Amino acid sequence: MSTILPEPHAYRPGKLARLKEGLRYQGGIGQWSWLLHRVTGVGILIFLIIHVLDTFFVVFNPALYDHTVAIYGGVFDGQYFWPLRWAFRLAELGLMATVLYHAINGVRVILFDFWSEGCKYQKESFLAVMIVFLALMVPAAVVVIMPLASSPDHMVKVPANTPNP
Repeated sequence: MSTILPEPHAYRPGKLARLKEGLRYQGGIGQWSWLLHRVTGVGILIFLIIHVLDTFFVVFNPALYDHTVAIYGGVFDGQYFWPLRWAFRLAELGLMATVLYHAINGVRVILFDFWSEGCKYQKESFLAVMIVFLALMVPAAVVVIMPLASSPDHMVKVPANTPNP
């Protein structure tokens, strides 16, 4: 009695191996800038959705809007939480970086549209984008981070016997 063996199947890697392979990105400078441009665009879109929603509170429920803005400043239920203030300040810095990179790289993409020889200079143009980005972002980061070195003005205690200006 002979047994019929099933036909061999081609090797198919497991889900984890396929995920690892999909995350490996070996593109050149142009592909990395393309990927960063898309990721920053999605980040800006997410911010705009959140911004429209929290600004909607101005009309719908002004007290809730005031509460939301206080949370952005690190105040929750009348108490100040410095980690909350730091988190929102760093998120604000990330948003600035996202918008700045997206804008500068957008100018680079526009140049490629109007200059047929531009694609030959992928590395040089990406380097220029990064230099301009860093030249603008480093001072902006200092300006955004410096206020975190001291307590916010609204949390400074004023003695009770001090007259109001």
